[in-house]
Amino acid sequence: MATLTDPIHQMQTLAALFSQTFPIGAFSYSHGLEAAIATGKICDCNTAHDWIETCLIGGSGHNDAILMANTYNTAKNGSSDHGITDEIRAINELSFALCSGAERAQESRELGDNFVRTVDQIYQLGLEQSSPLAYPVAAGLTVRYLGCGLKLGLTFFLQGFVSNLISVVVRSVPIGQSDGQIMLARLMPAMAKLAEEAETATLDDVGGYAILADHASILHETLEPRIYRT
Repeated sequence: MATLTDPIHQMQTLAALFSQTFPIGAFSYSHGLEAAIATGKICDCNTAHDWIETCLIGGSGHNDAILMANTYNTAKNGSSDHGITDEIRAINELSFALCSGAERAQESRELGDNFVRTVDQIYQLGLEQSSPLAYPVAAGLTVRYLGCGLKLGLTFFLQGFVSNLISVVVRSVPIGQSDGQIMLARLMPAMAKLAEEAETATLDDVGGYAILADHASILHETLEPRIYRT
């Protein structure tokens, strides 16, 4: 597919790729939120906002943005037929290694598989591999090979991440849909700041402090009953 040079077309494409309606099954993953809700750590708008903000700027949102950006920047020197280079394989391995538990690794793998399959069906990028691609790696390759801007791609990626977490708390706490949109608006400046920082970050900048979120994702592995897969 030709590179998307028109900025409006880029925004339309990115909005579609990272929309909750893009068929990768993101709605079935709570990212450990279900366990946090079950234990009462998330019980209203304020606790939900603080939890999601921590996941964004000090947890997997932060790390996934850096992994996506490094994949995008590395792919600039990749082969013309969109082959997966050793450098990208190393980023992909790091992405899975950073997952806090088996279910988080499963989430990234399955979202990545579904994303690659759907993107290849629509845009014919030829991303499918014998080994699975982690979701942020698949996202970075797709944004790069479609010719979209990195900062813009990161912003839409992060908004998709946050929107999915908000949808979990809207349905499970529960809080109202208007409160969910208020929460999203409050988090937009943090998303924009993180997208700007991640654009030039190196893999040495990976790290975080979302310990309770990581613990919740591990607790979710034995949570009964449960609705979400992670």
